[in-house]
Amino acid sequence: MAFRQLAALLKAGMTLDQALASAAQSGPFYFRNALNDMARGVGAGQPLSEILDGYRGMFHPVVLAIVRAGELTGNLDTSFAILAEFFEAEAELRRTIQGALVYPIIVVVTAILAVAVLAWVGFMPGTWAVRLFWGLVIIAGLWLLMRFRIVQKLARFVAMLLPFFGSIMQQLAISRFCYTFGLMTQAGVPYLEGLETARTTVMHPLVERAVDFVYAGVRNGVSIEDSIRAQPVFPAVVTNLIGSGEQAGSLDSALLKAAEFLRTDAEYKIKAASKFAGPVAIVIVGIIVALILISFWSSYFQNIMSVLEE
Repeated sequence: MAFRQLAALLKAGMTLDQALASAAQSGPFYFRNALNDMARGVGAGQPLSEILDGYRGMFHPVVLAIVRAGELTGNLDTSFAILAEFFEAEAELRRTIQGALVYPIIVVVTAILAVAVLAWVGFMPGTWAVRLFWGLVIIAGLWLLMRFRIVQKLARFVAMLLPFFGSIMQQLAISRFCYTFGLMTQAGVPYLEGLETARTTVMHPLVERAVDFVYAGVRNGVSIEDSIRAQPVFPAVVTNLIGSGEQAGSLDSALLKAAEFLRTDAEYKIKAASKFAGPVAIVIVGIIVALILISFWSSYFQNIMSVLEE
């Protein structure tokens, strides 16, 4: 929302420091403070990209890269519009993933709470409550550790090794590359600067390495199509669209179309996989119920045997 507002205000003729101060009137307090600091710095004559460099922990790497490109080309309003579109697309994908996880999470959490209640009322041994407590502690600890970038990178590496998640992550990384590179090309940014900026949005080591080779090829005079075809990481639909787009002089449209196709296909796969998440959650609940019954009957027969022995 802030980037969309900044793009509109700059396009209307407002100065950058005034636009930053206006955008700082809403949002979380730390975000408002950052925008106010930027407004004061820009008012004092400091480039916005230099100020953003001090906020790497708060902003996505693509923000600094696209703002720097906008300063070089004199199109900061377009740069902020690009950022707004980028984060809107990311938010839409995040909502799709969250929507697919709602049902299985509710089922599993309900089963865990049922175990906790049964252990608390004495229907099950207290050891189950202790195990549940430590399980929740581990989950909370992992959630807190995910706040650190190094843990996020490690989690991405682990997810890359998984059969389904690995292919989805690679597909989304290529989609982000095509989307950012297409927007940068549409804004008139040179290819090399666009490739360098798009690389920061990938967040996937294999795709980043492929983009580095594409960058080196374009810098040595090789066409975009040939450079991308030389990297097996890119699917055929991407190379074909980029090849036809470059020959027709509409590379930006071809890149955006490729990004849309890959993102839509990934969303379809995620939604299709979510249909299997429900049965998996039911299996987990069934295992928990079986453990409850085993625990109950074992304690029941132990009580009977102790009575008979007496």
